[in-house]
Amino acid sequence: MLSTSSKVRTFKRLASLGAVMLCGTAAIGHAAHAQTAKPDFRNLRFDEVYLPSSRTSNWDDAIKAIPLLGASPLTLTFGGQLRWRGESYRDFNTTTQNDDNDQSRVQLLADLQAGNRSGAHARVFAEWRDAQSYGRTLPGGARTNDEDRHDMQNLFADVGYGASFVRYGRQEIALNRERLFGVPDWSNTRRGVQGTRAVLVQGAFAIDAMDVRPVIVRQTLPNRADSTTRFRTAAIGNAPNAKPVMSGLPAVWQTYWYDQEIRTPTALTRRTTTGVRAQWQWGATAPASSRALSIDVEGASQRGHVSTRDVQAWFGVADAQVTWRKARGAPTLTLGVEEASGENANTASTVETFFTLYPAAHSHGGYADVIGRANVRELHAISTWDVTKAVQLRSALYRFDRLRLDDGVYTKQNAVLRAASGSTERHAADEVDVSGIWKLTRHWRITFGVGIVEPGHFLKSTPGGAVTERWGYAGTSFTF
Repeated sequence: MLSTSSKVRTFKRLASLGAVMLCGTAAIGHAAHAQTAKPDFRNLRFDEVYLPSSRTSNWDDAIKAIPLLGASPLTLTFGGQLRWRGESYRDFNTTTQNDDNDQSRVQLLADLQAGNRSGAHARVFAEWRDAQSYGRTLPGGARTNDEDRHDMQNLFADVGYGASFVRYGRQEIALNRERLFGVPDWSNTRRGVQGTRAVLVQGAFAIDAMDVRPVIVRQTLPNRADSTTRFRTAAIGNAPNAKPVMSGLPAVWQTYWYDQEIRTPTALTRRTTTGVRAQWQWGATAPASSRALSIDVEGASQRGHVSTRDVQAWFGVADAQVTWRKARGAPTLTLGVEEASGENANTASTVETFFTLYPAAHSHGGYADVIGRANVRELHAISTWDVTKAVQLRSALYRFDRLRLDDGVYTKQNAVLRAASGSTERHAADEVDVSGIWKLTRHWRITFGVGIVEPGHFLKSTPGGAVTERWGYAGTSFTF
């Protein structure tokens, strides 16, 4: 629990941040609701496209696509975000640990562009980030994904033609549905890499390749690329918004090859993950259709070696989603199953536990982030509903069962959460999440969520035991 003095300091920080947001909102007034033609703010801010022709006298327009050097196709865009989130845990990770903590984050960006996105173009993009954590008393205190003072989140240059480009520098990269490689915005410090990415779009097809090193967060020193780890990928799939080349083929598809190499003075680890993802859609673009249905499947095998042990692992997921388009709030329901291999206790020469690489972990497998993907069969039911134009709700139910009884369950960081300990119980845990977003203006949002993780017979009966975890969060952000 936070001490009285800590709570006072936290309250002052929230009051200051709230004052900044309220002042900005007051300047916008009700005009923000009419700015529907503007690009949505995206998780990857450099994907937003602003044009000089859309600028107005409003302050938020005035800082976008500012023309430089007269009529030349050279523009400068500014932006950023102020964010705060408070979290409360009771019986964290199904143990008896409690905690209340707060986090704040400031991001400021500048985007210098030359040319037009429909033809030849070039840019330099810079995004500075300061992340702070207050009062976290759980083991490890403020972790590297909670706090990192004043460092560069993105700093890259790229050149391209149309949707194709080559980019070099520090950058954020989200691949596919971010199950294996993504940018977790829940993490206060997000994730970055250093290196080169190239995307070639030709007609209905796109080729994506990169050669990067993960950025190591060093809380008191400048962050740097990890010299021991290299990540290379190659993927081919459909171009953004491209229609299937013939009826019956998936609307979204990609086959990929991800290669992770970790070198230390004593060992070499190499995992090559080869997979495919496909999504079929029905009724999404038909104006008369009252329902839209999609089926999304993804699977991958993982091969390589960890020192002298061979890697033989796999994962797969299948989701079916229906959207009632003409119902109030267009509610959706997604039903799915996900599985990933676990360790075979009788085979010492192989590693059969699937390693989840660098996913946006919070977006998959439950918001409480207790149970990881390896050695688990996850059944999930997820629904969303736009209560009003400004309020969005999400609810989710998960069931986690062990696949192999001679292996335990893992965290989302690929560490063992609970060893098998000879247990024959399969049920690991259940989780219920409810969360929401309240869009007060185009710039200002309120976020909130609660959840319960109920341990199953496996966690309860193995050494250490387990109790019900209850968690919750509330936060606000101002994006411009």
